[in-house]
Amino acid sequence: MLLMLCLCISSASCVSDSHTVDHFPIYETDFKTYRDSVRAYLLNHAMPSRSEADTELNLPFELTANPEVAYKGQFLLLHGLNDSAYVWRDYAIELTALGFDVRAILFDGHGSSPEEMLHVKWQSWMSKARNHLKQMQAAGTEIYLGGFSMGAVIATWLALDNPSIAGLFLVSPAYDSKLNHYLRWSGLYARFKPWLFGGMILEDNPIKYNSIPINSGWQYYQLTRGLKRRWKRSDRIEMPALMVMSGDDSVVDVAYTKNLFRSRFTSDRRLLVTYVDGGKSSEGSTPHTNAGFEKIRSSRFMPLRILNQSHQGLMFSSENDLFGKQAKVLVCNGNRYPVFMACMRSSQHWYGAQHTLSPDGVAVARTTYNPDWHAVTQQIEEVFLH
Repeated sequence: MLLMLCLCISSASCVSDSHTVDHFPIYETDFKTYRDSVRAYLLNHAMPSRSEADTELNLPFELTANPEVAYKGQFLLLHGLNDSAYVWRDYAIELTALGFDVRAILFDGHGSSPEEMLHVKWQSWMSKARNHLKQMQAAGTEIYLGGFSMGAVIATWLALDNPSIAGLFLVSPAYDSKLNHYLRWSGLYARFKPWLFGGMILEDNPIKYNSIPINSGWQYYQLTRGLKRRWKRSDRIEMPALMVMSGDDSVVDVAYTKNLFRSRFTSDRRLLVTYVDGGKSSEGSTPHTNAGFEKIRSSRFMPLRILNQSHQGLMFSSENDLFGKQAKVLVCNGNRYPVFMACMRSSQHWYGAQHTLSPDGVAVARTTYNPDWHAVTQQIEEVFLH
């Protein structure tokens, strides 16, 4: 069951001293130097299946605001567990078009090899995020935070510590997991069985890990516990906030997230967009509003063979080279070998979240993009710019 968390939220034995996270580069002087240092580190620690081109995809990046529109400020973007900065590529481009400078960072242990996650600590992720935020605040412009999955947990924590943050953009926020009854024991389990499958498995995704060190789930769990303690000291998010999630997310506790949004987010410029199976609807374009601050949108697009929306699919547009309509990467559902291999071998697929049932026996792979993606970009303008 832990596999589902680590694959979706984003988704060991001993290693040599060269595979420690202690030397993962930190931002000190300028972003180019930092990025070059990260590139060198990732290339030196990359797993065999990762090419140099794959490494480039995982790197932290900065993009500059469109000079032809009014300047709006800076966005610091934080990725999820076992992911990389690449998950923010599509939204980053959209944000620059709206007038934002954008920086997407890479957390320790990510972007090179799952072995790097064997000994990483959640405190290092928080430290990296705080360091980048401090550097960006020195410019004196408005700062916004974007967080995907685990990154949304970190972004929310930073917002609680920094009330001057201008806004929060949170996608598939992993505040609480349906798998917590497993995760609470994962720290103990990792001492005896560091890898979920006894070691590395097939690594065919160039921007996230498939192999699962138990420690990664344990660090995520401790991070969420830390945020829950932090809520007790400051229990409101008062800045504008846009939250987007799938009602079919198989790992994130959707009910918990909705309750958190309704009880803790208080700005008049807040919005929760939830994608749900639209049943007979195949357009996914008719919004339904609840309580003024929530919208329901359909995740079903039958002409595209999309049954519902997945955890990570909300991050990519249909034009994305790797995960869009003409996707180069197939993400197969199923943590049982026969189910997984049936998906890998199938010439045709349905697409949905983990555990989505096939309507006709044809294999279901993970939905990797959102056909309704541009509706979310419109909400970015509504929440943060109007």
